[in-house]
Amino acid sequence: MQLTIAEFDILRALLQSLCGLALSPQKEYLIRSRLEPVLERFHLTSYGELILRLQSGQDIAFREAVIDAMMTKETSFHRDGHPFEALRRSIMPEMIRILEHRRGQGIVAPRIRIWSIPCSTGQEPYSISMCIHEFFEGNPNAKGKPSDFWILASDISQQALSVAKEGVYNDFEMERGIASQQRAKYFTPLGAKWRVVDSVRSLIEYRAINVLQSFADCTGFDMIFCRNMLIYFDEATRDAVCDRLAKSLNPGGLLFLGAAEHLPKKHDRMLRQKHFGRTVVYAREA
Repeated sequence: MQLTIAEFDILRALLQSLCGLALSPQKEYLIRSRLEPVLERFHLTSYGELILRLQSGQDIAFREAVIDAMMTKETSFHRDGHPFEALRRSIMPEMIRILEHRRGQGIVAPRIRIWSIPCSTGQEPYSISMCIHEFFEGNPNAKGKPSDFWILASDISQQALSVAKEGVYNDFEMERGIASQQRAKYFTPLGAKWRVVDSVRSLIEYRAINVLQSFADCTGFDMIFCRNMLIYFDEATRDAVCDRLAKSLNPGGLLFLGAAEHLPKKHDRMLRQKHFGRTVVYAREA
């Protein structure tokens, strides 16, 4: 199906306004490969029809289908390894000290609040929950319990959220980051697939959030995992999103970025680098 240069430019601008996706002029093949199935699904005969339907803003289901098609959902359990090792070994003891401090201040039933954004199909928030359970299993005298932790998992893609909420994965997905011991403890067989156990699932709440829109109600987090999202944005969008993420952290809260990402220079005064072995995170000034 023909995609003219003018239509391609309009689609690039529309996608950036809808979900922040910044596509270079060389990415025509990406739009074609991902949106042609959408054209077929909705019985559209041209990209011009697709553009008009998006521009009307009246068909929310269609807009979400386009966004779902364009989102890169590449993820895996314990992606990159070392950030989750740092969480288990070094960061969890810090979180326990924060819990004790809050109890000492008279806060009733304090909780450590964690945000995984974008959570994609759920592997990251489930990995975080497993790390929390593993810490308490290895530290039975720790002054806390897994239910003292709450994880908000969000994504713009309704399709990805649906998979995440289900928490069911095939052998290929399991082989990407799940050790045999973890499989035995944290998953139950479901036919030819594997389902995350309820104790791991219970720490997580899923919510659809578009970071280009206001998330002013998402505040008070002790950790935010925002890994491998900023690389898809242009500089202005990265600056705006990082500013709002920083404001969503508690003083001393930690921001995790992806291995290929870095914090925009303008945020150095609010967020300072903190090292946990190989893992570099950004801590909000206390």
